[in-house]
Amino acid sequence: MSRPSRQPQRGLKSDKRGAVYVEFLGAFFPIFFGFWCLMQSVGIYAGKLVTMNAAYLGARAAAVVLPDDPKNYDKAGIGEFKGKRKDAIERAVQMGLGGNRSLLWPLAQVTLRGSDGKEKKAFGREEIVTVRVEVPYRCRLPVADKVICGFAGMTTVAAEAKMVVHGADYEYP
Repeated sequence: MSRPSRQPQRGLKSDKRGAVYVEFLGAFFPIFFGFWCLMQSVGIYAGKLVTMNAAYLGARAAAVVLPDDPKNYDKAGIGEFKGKRKDAIERAVQMGLGGNRSLLWPLAQVTLRGSDGKEKKAFGREEIVTVRVEVPYRCRLPVADKVICGFAGMTTVAAEAKMVVHGADYEYP
């Protein structure tokens, strides 16, 4: 039996056998990287939605907690954003942030502002309270985290919500 004849080996310069694979990789990586960046942006937007909800929960808690009976809050004055009243509002915000693992909710900053936009520590009846929540967001997708969130792989997500502080017409005994 005779062996089938083989063509002599050609040099690497004229060999075309890996061209399709190289072209595939040349097209695949930019598309994959674009998809990865899109997914990281979607994650940040999801964090923004969670933060917006947490700001709403904080505003709602502020509208209820600020005018509440002082005996429930270690005698902190009605409408004051301090002590147990502050803790209750911040806890409401943190409970809203707990649903997203990329949000570093223990590091959330909660500030209350009046209708003039300046930070305030006390609110009266029928006053509008604005709760601003700022929370660090950890980007998690490799390479895309550096492109979308900067070299540190972190960004800050912020949201605000407004609510009217409805207090009672009577004084607490």
